Amino acid sequence: MQRQTRGIFGRGGVLASVLLFAACGASELEDVDPNLEGSEAELSCQVSQQCSNGTSVSCSSANGICHAGTESGGWVECDGARTYCTVVACVCEPTRRTLSGSGSSFNCGAAWAIAQENAYAKLATACPKGSCNVTETEGSCGVTSSGRTASWLLTYSCMGPANCQ
Repeated sequence: MQRQTRGIFGRGGVLASVLLFAACGASELEDVDPNLEGSEAELSCQVSQQCSNGTSVSCSSANGICHAGTESGGWVECDGARTYCTVVACVCEPTRRTLSGSGSSFNCGAAWAIAQENAYAKLATACPKGSCNVTETEGSCGVTSSGRTASWLLTYSCMGPANCQ
């Protein structure tokens, strides 16, 4: 068996060669070729994408997690952060939706304030790129054993599409 592992395992062959030697019963690892030592730099990566409009996008990662794709005009992704070739502007989508928030407190005014806050928290989750054309409707307020319970309605559209900036 040859001890030169660079051609078989490429960069980062140190771990693979150690495992291979251990699997083969080698007990003396002191004489492993010092040129095969790994480094953190081997984990890094860089990726770039040529865009159809003549520009390019690129990114790099110290963790070694890089991807590229051609969907939606092309993109690159490093460590989960995706950058698209073409910047797509966010616009108010035509679909209208309604959600409600609820709240409880000692009186209707305080319950409505809590319900409104809860409705807007739901809206932020429903529209990660932002919302538009929001209309608010104060819902009902009823008596419960612990005080007052109220609802707050929001009718809205989301900003989109999903890859807009």
